[in-house]
Amino acid sequence: MKDILVVEDHPLVAEATARLLEQRVADINVVTVGNASDALRVIDLSRGRWFRILLDLTVPGAFGLSLAKQIVARELAPVCCVVSACDRDDYVQQLRAWGFMGYVAKSLPVEALTARLADVMRGIGTFPSTLPAARVAGIRLTARQIETLEGVQRGMSSRQIAAQMHLAEGTVNNQMAALMQLLHAESRSHAVAKAISLGLLDAATTESPVP
Repeated sequence: MKDILVVEDHPLVAEATARLLEQRVADINVVTVGNASDALRVIDLSRGRWFRILLDLTVPGAFGLSLAKQIVARELAPVCCVVSACDRDDYVQQLRAWGFMGYVAKSLPVEALTARLADVMRGIGTFPSTLPAARVAGIRLTARQIETLEGVQRGMSSRQIAAQMHLAEGTVNNQMAALMQLLHAESRSHAVAKAISLGLLDAATTESPVP
């Protein structure tokens, strides 16, 4: 059974989201909460429990990206997708840099919204395609994102990187997928090259992969 947390303050929207997920994804348990404090309380009861977190940025007790920052601090960004009516490119940019799975606008048509959520459930990152590629030059990477890219740079597999960082292999794969989207890269090695070209990663001599 996969546990999914929906953080949404509008009861009808929360209920509709839960029903939609249950119709589309097998063997899931959807938990809904309506404010920031309840979300963090539920998350802290068992951080390793959550298969996916769907997060509205504007629930009571959250201001701007404050709740998203708490998700990052708990190292849950790779399983979290923002679903929000707040349509700001700077928020999208920052969430991508933090390693979130995606950002889905509530204003999308129902079919498009359903398709985006289905991608998230399958582990496919999704962000608005309208963000200008030129803005990638202004991104910042977290320490964990840099460590992940450094592992790829040294020729390490996701399993080896996960062991080094004390993370699940799936978390590393999700983070790598987010990095590829963030850097507009076509492969893991391309992501490393882009990060080096943007000055986000040191072009040091690669080391042998960990056995």
